[in-house]
Amino acid sequence: MGVFDFLKGGGRGVGDAPNPPVSKETRSYDELIDEIMEWNIEHTDILEVLRKEVEEERLATWSRALEVGVRKGLASPSGKVEESPFYSTFLDLYQYVNRLRPKLLTNPTMQHVKKMEKSDSLCMCIICGIRALQMESGAKRLFNTLHWILLERYLSNLP
Repeated sequence: MGVFDFLKGGGRGVGDAPNPPVSKETRSYDELIDEIMEWNIEHTDILEVLRKEVEEERLATWSRALEVGVRKGLASPSGKVEESPFYSTFLDLYQYVNRLRPKLLTNPTMQHVKKMEKSDSLCMCIICGIRALQMESGAKRLFNTLHWILLERYLSNLP
């Protein structure tokens, strides 16, 4: 232990027990997002809202695009996102989440969404709702926050 550690109080004192080990997260990313999804579905009416608004074919189109992946789906030989094969599908998904968010502000059950430290809780609730609908329909690759971050990166600055 160095002098600065001693002054900060960073070391063990006489007779002190060692610091308890920091708990390490053992759940996978999918397990964590599924846990958040279950909470949001049980405590809000996001599924009812989405079932009224999202047609099965639209959900299937989003799911097929997510199977390819955001990066691959938005890649094009010219480097222009607008010319990529899944541009319109991913743009539709991105715009849908962004347009639904303000509508949900007036929904009283949205006060019960699982609060997220760094993420927008309402967007997370929508992502979880879409993920739940995908699970019901048997989609192979489910929507998650990583997809959302990529969509924002690729599509947020477009006109």
